[in-house]
Amino acid sequence: PQDEKNIQSGLQAIHSTSERLLSFVDSFRSVTRIPTPQKSPVYLAELVSQTASLVEWGDIEFSTEVVPADTMLYADQTQMAQVLLNLMKNAQEAVLRSDAPRRVSIKSRLNSHEQIIIDVSNNCGPIAEDIVENIFAPFFSTKRDGSGIGLAVSKQIIRLHGGTLRLVHNSEEKVTF
Repeated sequence: PQDEKNIQSGLQAIHSTSERLLSFVDSFRSVTRIPTPQKSPVYLAELVSQTASLVEWGDIEFSTEVVPADTMLYADQTQMAQVLLNLMKNAQEAVLRSDAPRRVSIKSRLNSHEQIIIDVSNNCGPIAEDIVENIFAPFFSTKRDGSGIGLAVSKQIIRLHGGTLRLVHNSEEKVTF
């Protein structure tokens, strides 16, 4: 009976370790094998609206402002929706841990070179400096159950589209990507 318990315990340890390794391999693949974007014209306001509808905002004040309103991206709609969803979910989770009034906003504009700038902001307070330097590193997460691939994959997707993803403001009032 004791040998059976030891064998059962050992098999369970092997099984759970195997599941964790498979999960890690799947996460690693998603970071290293992002398909080539299949670009087509996409209205940014529609993309933001559709993606935001996937998030349960609850008591969070969520706002969008797309200027000009008919801004079009030439992008892979699925990949760009994934980037926006990752940023929205991160902003949502951050404000839910904050005592401040909960606000998340997405604003877009054209810069002087006619490039589209999309800002995803929240008001949860600054990200600690020791965390900021790692936020785009694959498998780095501050969340207990986080995989740490969301921002890394998002950065790669934006790079494949010829853009950049970065933290541009980090203060008590606002955190903006």
